[in-house]
Amino acid sequence: MDLLKLLEKHWGYTQFRPKQESVVRSILEGRDVAAIMPTGGGKSLCYQLPAAAMDRVSVVVSPLIALMQDQAAHLETAGIPAAVLNSSIAYEEQRAIMRRAERGELRLLYVSPERLVRDDVLAWLMKIPLGFFAIDEAHCISEWGHEFRPEYRKLRALREWFPKIPIAAFTASATRAVRHDIVAQLKLRDPAKITMSFHRPNLRYIVHECAAREQDRRLEAALRHYTEGNLIVYAPTISAVEETAALLRSKGFPAVAYHGQMDTAKRSRNQEIWMTGEKRVLVGTLAFGLGINKPDVRAVIHLALPKSVEQYYQEAGRAGRDGLPADCILLWQKRDAGLLVHFIQQLQDEDEKQRAWKRYHAMRKFVEGEECRHRQICLHFGETPSWASCGACDVCGATPDWLRKPAKAAAGSKLAAAEVRKKAAPKCASENDLRGRLKKWRTEKAKELSVPAFVILHDATIEAIAERAPATVEELMEVKGIGKAKAEKFGEAILRVVSG
Repeated sequence: MDLLKLLEKHWGYTQFRPKQESVVRSILEGRDVAAIMPTGGGKSLCYQLPAAAMDRVSVVVSPLIALMQDQAAHLETAGIPAAVLNSSIAYEEQRAIMRRAERGELRLLYVSPERLVRDDVLAWLMKIPLGFFAIDEAHCISEWGHEFRPEYRKLRALREWFPKIPIAAFTASATRAVRHDIVAQLKLRDPAKITMSFHRPNLRYIVHECAAREQDRRLEAALRHYTEGNLIVYAPTISAVEETAALLRSKGFPAVAYHGQMDTAKRSRNQEIWMTGEKRVLVGTLAFGLGINKPDVRAVIHLALPKSVEQYYQEAGRAGRDGLPADCILLWQKRDAGLLVHFIQQLQDEDEKQRAWKRYHAMRKFVEGEECRHRQICLHFGETPSWASCGACDVCGATPDWLRKPAKAAAGSKLAAAEVRKKAAPKCASENDLRGRLKKWRTEKAKELSVPAFVILHDATIEAIAERAPATVEELMEVKGIGKAKAEKFGEAILRVVSG
């Protein structure tokens, strides 16, 4: 089977990223798979491509409804029949999706773990020509993991109900103990174990302990420094998210808030504003980021101590997914540690409490230790690097200039923010016009189809189109990210925008 032809047709890429082809071929050979692919490694393609290659329905299990909907919409625009089955969909539409699945018309069917493990759903799946099961965020199955979800434990029923159907488990952050637990809980049979390196050399890890009232000034200095791409700021609580976003806006920074208690429509709107680059800074809680495919995040800034190294690695790893340099900044305070201790002490289950203490001590060691941050992360996940110093973290001497300076309150913040926007403007005005026109068209098309803008075109694809200014559909298809299906669907419209 010519996998590269499929890759180019549906995704517009001419080559695989590291380890992707191994995962895809293992699935197509009918093997169980345990794949550990850090954020930015192209994990979702590893189950989407083999599903597209099969003449069967493959079921994807994910805990995030928004992510499932985005992925299904993205696949539909790429010419791959996909659907989401969940309770937020009207009953008649659910029935229609179920009939399509029974007829084998879908290639991917996204289902939440809670729904999948119901006996009536498992019995219904017996009627479907199944390809394989893909378990995303598989670390949620392990009590040793940082995001244990009891409903994931019930997924072991898949092996009992469907002993001949392959199971592929995927996660971006799993320690060695969690990896063993995933294999055991899902009863994977001699799985192909494919693990990418946890070393992300394009990321610079910077950890700084802030004194009282220093943090806001450090955050402001950081936002003045990062003049290109988008930024994520993680705040520890919903009130902290709202306060931080309001503070940044008052100082002239283009910031939006995102958290779980927000009205769904407003939350989606804020995410869209950030995804399209209309506002560069998103202040969010941990509810933000899972499955978000935005390649040009130039910095991720944490304003509190995460509860585990795994959580920090996953969230910080949303920076630099385009492979270009990006910074992961952790501005923590001693009181963060006190808050984590307080929550651990409230736990009733002794085993759970011991696991939480272990995660806490590992996190304290990471921020207070004097060993290379990249090396610490690799060792935490069971990978032993051959090097002792990375040159890309504060321990190894890579502290940015804005953090070396004393934390003084910045004067003229609104003016400074205006300067940031001015400096960030692209050099070529005509190219800027084309980028703007393409983004405007993308926003209108996304509204028309009721999908997120990045489903139509990624920012990186818009950049490539603006640079090449293709005049024909054939030239457009040479742009990375434009496959045959997308060119057939949107090609003529894109070319009209390019021609002005």
